[in-house]
Amino acid sequence: MKLKISTALLATALLLTPAIQPAQAASFTDVPISHWAYEPIDAISELGIINGYPDGTYKLNQPVTRAQAAKIVALATKTKPTQDFTPDFKDVTPAHGAYDHIRALTEHGIFNNGEAFNPNASLTRGQMAKIITLAYDITVDDNDLISFRDVKKINGYHSYITTIAELGITTTEQGGEFKPNDPVSRAHMAAFIQRAIEFDAKRKSGEIYYDKAQQKYVDKVYSIPEPPPSQMDDSQAAQTINLVNTERKKKNLAALKQDKELSAIAKAKAEDMAEKNYFAHNSPTYGSVGNMLDHFKYDWSAYGENIAKGYTSAETVVQGWMESPGHRANILQSRFTNIGTGYATDQNGTPYWVHLFSAK
Repeated sequence: MKLKISTALLATALLLTPAIQPAQAASFTDVPISHWAYEPIDAISELGIINGYPDGTYKLNQPVTRAQAAKIVALATKTKPTQDFTPDFKDVTPAHGAYDHIRALTEHGIFNNGEAFNPNASLTRGQMAKIITLAYDITVDDNDLISFRDVKKINGYHSYITTIAELGITTTEQGGEFKPNDPVSRAHMAAFIQRAIEFDAKRKSGEIYYDKAQQKYVDKVYSIPEPPPSQMDDSQAAQTINLVNTERKKKNLAALKQDKELSAIAKAKAEDMAEKNYFAHNSPTYGSVGNMLDHFKYDWSAYGENIAKGYTSAETVVQGWMESPGHRANILQSRFTNIGTGYATDQNGTPYWVHLFSAK
């Protein structure tokens, strides 16, 4: 009796990345790992940018005060005051714990100098947008690629809000309410700062830059010439077999034999998907995988198929399959003895990959 081994479909054109398990480093008793802000809170608390309370809590929904915000932003941006500058504030003395941080940001024009700083007042979301934009020296433009129904152009924070929205520092939905006058919670402040840090790192590395012609930040495009399809067939497609056998070796499984007959069938399936613009195990030309094997008069006692679309290298497609339970099960199936691989591109250059496994 023939055994059909089914697979899960790797239908995404992007590499599936493994879920990153956050560390338990600076755990707060009121911040469960399941909370949406756990990772940013954990990340910036590890950097010493933000602290919890003496009772071990973080107080997620507690509003951030202007003094706390000054300390957080100054530490995140490593902004320090000069010895010669003294602000005019009457309500913040050198004895205040955030005095030097307030002084530093005020000297750099991030806070306005004046008689009152209001250190204990809650920082609003509009104010948050402004100080992050100024502190990270983010170019403000007037493209308004994102807008919010409660942030009009007459709002003094309008340009700052739309700028950080365009960069993903705030993830408020396009056309929704930004609530510029609402206080910033400690949970949201952690998220805003972490995203700003990530933006700054990408800008410093050259991964993103400000395009004056487009008046916006854009990703740097790294142009890597793709090998022609014939070269990809011979090198990349064949390389996937070595990568699969490397994974099997880790599990003390026998290496799969490269089967030229099976590779010819896998190539026919890849070309069929590319030509007819579909992505499925069931082919409109050959039918099911079993039917296709029978069509080409291939003798089998068990089979499996992995397919993928959009991956541009042998390494990424095999990694994608290994991170998908159904596809990994095929790669690590102890009964399989043979493997065939096929590769093709459609008229737009989109790659299609096929692995066929068999037991004979």
